[in-house]
Amino acid sequence: MPPGIIIVGLGPGNPDQITLEAWQVIEDAREVYLRTKRHPSVASLPAEVQYRSFDHLYDALDSFGEVYEEIARTIVALGRRPQGVVYAVPGHPLVGETSVWRILELTEKGGPPTRVVAGVSFLEPTTTALGIDPFDGLQICEATTLAQRHHPGLNPDVGALVLQLYSRQLASEVKMTLMNLYHDDHPIRVVRHAGMEGQQVCDL
Repeated sequence: MPPGIIIVGLGPGNPDQITLEAWQVIEDAREVYLRTKRHPSVASLPAEVQYRSFDHLYDALDSFGEVYEEIARTIVALGRRPQGVVYAVPGHPLVGETSVWRILELTEKGGPPTRVVAGVSFLEPTTTALGIDPFDGLQICEATTLAQRHHPGLNPDVGALVLQLYSRQLASEVKMTLMNLYHDDHPIRVVRHAGMEGQQVCDL
């Protein structure tokens, strides 16, 4: 493995959607750092590799921002070693992965060389499940950011995809924001386990 940082996308959760390039990078590595082990694809990764995760930081630190900053600084430091580091994240490394963008910021000026290995993001299986083309003007917003707004700032005539809606409390907060723009009977569809066995699409 060349020195520096290799950032690998693990796809949205179905192990069959891990790219051949990503698989080969992981298979050739002695150790791989995972942003989280709580991802369905992890159990199917090559068994001979040693895996380390940053899951402990989510309990130890007060905010996601602090977690991603600590991950980024650790990965950059590991990337300076002679053997470099492989860092694996869910989905595509450049889609919704704050820690990856922070790594790229830190390495932009004099950091170790960094290579991004693309992966299938959550968008492909989600839009497939919904039967829509994102090129038709799909709006994409993150649930936590949306919940913090008084007004959603969306175009009600164009479809909106709200991602990372991970709890009932967050869903309630997002609903309150959306109610400032959308009428009560506006159609809503919820996608669970997109692209995986047990995928569900529910109309609310």
